[in-house]
Amino acid sequence: MVVKMKRQIGSLSLLAKLGLLLITLLLLLAAILLLVFLLPRHHRAPRTPGSPPPGNGSNPDDSVVAFDFSPFLILYKSGRVHRMDGTDRVRAGVDEATGVTSKDVVIDRGTGLGARMYLPPATAGEKKDLGAALPVLVFYHGGAFVIESAFTPKYHDYLNKVTAKARVLAVSVDYRLAPEHPLPTAYDDSWQALNWVARNARSGPEPWLRDRGNITRLFLAGDSAGGNIAHNMAMRAGKEGGLEGGVAIMGILLLDPYFWGKTPVGAETTDQGRRRRYEETWSFICNGKYGIDDPLVDPLSMPASEWRKMACSRVGVTVSDLDDFMERGKAYAVALRDSGWGGEVEQYETAGENHVYFLDKPSSPKSAKELAFVVGYLSRE
Repeated sequence: MVVKMKRQIGSLSLLAKLGLLLITLLLLLAAILLLVFLLPRHHRAPRTPGSPPPGNGSNPDDSVVAFDFSPFLILYKSGRVHRMDGTDRVRAGVDEATGVTSKDVVIDRGTGLGARMYLPPATAGEKKDLGAALPVLVFYHGGAFVIESAFTPKYHDYLNKVTAKARVLAVSVDYRLAPEHPLPTAYDDSWQALNWVARNARSGPEPWLRDRGNITRLFLAGDSAGGNIAHNMAMRAGKEGGLEGGVAIMGILLLDPYFWGKTPVGAETTDQGRRRRYEETWSFICNGKYGIDDPLVDPLSMPASEWRKMACSRVGVTVSDLDDFMERGKAYAVALRDSGWGGEVEQYETAGENHVYFLDKPSSPKSAKELAFVVGYLSRE
């Protein structure tokens, strides 16, 4: 029979033979495909879809820049905020270098407002009397109102040093940031936290403030945007009749404060080309609510009668001579002195350094000298 089939195939024409070969190949391909789809495919585990990259088909606006606030953040048209700095966090606890103990507290669960508190190690004399009262320092971190927190490493390290050397009970406020929470949110959070400190230092229930804080020696301090906040808290206390329980602010310390607005005498040249950028970024921070000449960011626009409402008896201002804000910091001190305000104004200037250099170069000799100024300011009766 096989011989007969071979003879039949051999008698076919060339075209018929080619057709038969094609049919055979198609049948073979069909058998292979059948095996592929019918056999179990255990090695093909389903893939878990990852987060779509910015600008993919699901949301093209996620790669369209709405506002570039480099080197701090970029806001995309979709509403996504990409922060370039100030997002790292460090845990509270006992600092090995200084012996300072820190802890985190919640001030308002509804908004998420909180703070990190710092307590210096007890001295030999205090171990016998744990009721020894410490000056209270309320600190507001910088970061252009848009980055950083009370929990970032550089502020944690700085507050550990200040707390240990000045022997203060420090409360570093973690206010909400723009653009998700534009101004005046940071001011309102800071005011709420300040009154929380005043209330708890009087009657608790927060034990560190109640048992260890001397609220008659209350200081406010902050760097950059935090310096702006500290100034505005003292102004608000003066306009609103003080803090809860009649607590008074002894002094404020403004470290390279964030002020802009009208060009002070002597800064005409350095202001060229920068005012427009600061107008844009300030509008971004407050969502257009306040102009660049508003007293919140431009205290120099206030008349003398407003300066005299400053609710404290001492103001310290530090400036760095390579800082954009240097001229305004110096003009701030002059305006306060000339206003007829009855308190004491101190100014500390560092040559050859940029904005808040003491946070970026904490081990430098200049940073050590500025820290000594801060400690002396807080320690003086």
